Amino acid sequence: MPVNYIETGSTDPCFNLAFEEYILKNRREGDWLMLWQNANTVVVGLNQNTAEEINAAFVREHNITVVRRTTGGGAVYHDLGNLNYSFITDLGDAASMSIEQFSRPVCRALAAMGVKAEVSGRNDIMVGGKKVSGVAQRIYKDRILHHGTLLFSSDLGVLDQITTHRKNDCFQSRGTQSAICTVTNIREHLASPMTIEEFQDRLLAQMVPPGCPHLTLTAEQEAEVCRLRDEKYRSWEWTWGKTPAFTYEKSGQFHGAPIRVAYQAKRGIVSSAVIDCDAIDGALAAQLLNGARLDPEGFVAICRHLAGDEAEELMDYLM
Repeated sequence: MPVNYIETGSTDPCFNLAFEEYILKNRREGDWLMLWQNANTVVVGLNQNTAEEINAAFVREHNITVVRRTTGGGAVYHDLGNLNYSFITDLGDAASMSIEQFSRPVCRALAAMGVKAEVSGRNDIMVGGKKVSGVAQRIYKDRILHHGTLLFSSDLGVLDQITTHRKNDCFQSRGTQSAICTVTNIREHLASPMTIEEFQDRLLAQMVPPGCPHLTLTAEQEAEVCRLRDEKYRSWEWTWGKTPAFTYEKSGQFHGAPIRVAYQAKRGIVSSAVIDCDAIDGALAAQLLNGARLDPEGFVAICRHLAGDEAEELMDYLM
């Protein structure tokens, strides 16, 4: 499998995704492996509705980054208890490019550490019937990227709050929805205790044969990664603007009065917005929301303008 190993040297999710894309598009020969970590981040799939997949209030309160990746599939939570891996290689036949084919080396490496792992029918890696890794792939010209997560010692409570705890039917769109799965940490299944740093070293030793090169980027190449990070992965246009068109509607009680919020969004821009509530200036609400970007911070600013101290309560109805 991979013979060239390269590290990003960063826990910035936007940098790491840009780094991965740079390797995919600029290392046109050979097999490559990356092991990398992100600080607290929700990574949504290429075709997902970002607003639908996150708990916006929790993400803002805990200063968690939200970013879109270039592969499909569902949203995942990354923290420093999670280790990500990326394989990049030549595009082969259908059998050799299957998700199971790429997942086998990971399962063998886990087995060498006393963890019995297997690939599920959903293309996840499972331990004891619970998910420890979600995977995804993309093709670029004659190359393929396969990447996945490895939950080692992640905060599963935070994961639940962010990506599964608040699923609702307020959003109606054709965006890919994340499946809700029972997860576990690899650390709980190890034959002997180890840190995530030791786990990474053991995994690397199992997956990269002795003598294979450990490579780095030049300063000029890293500058290209930074450019891609800033222009793409840190941009609103990528993470929020690429959200598939959707409609949204939510009703309840706000400030002692019935409330109904409805709007549409296309390319991340809100239209046909209505806030029907006696406690809110509906005309002003429509004026502020229509043409606004789909963005939690922008929505909070609108809520403050409309509801003052009750902004957070109103925000719960907007996203």
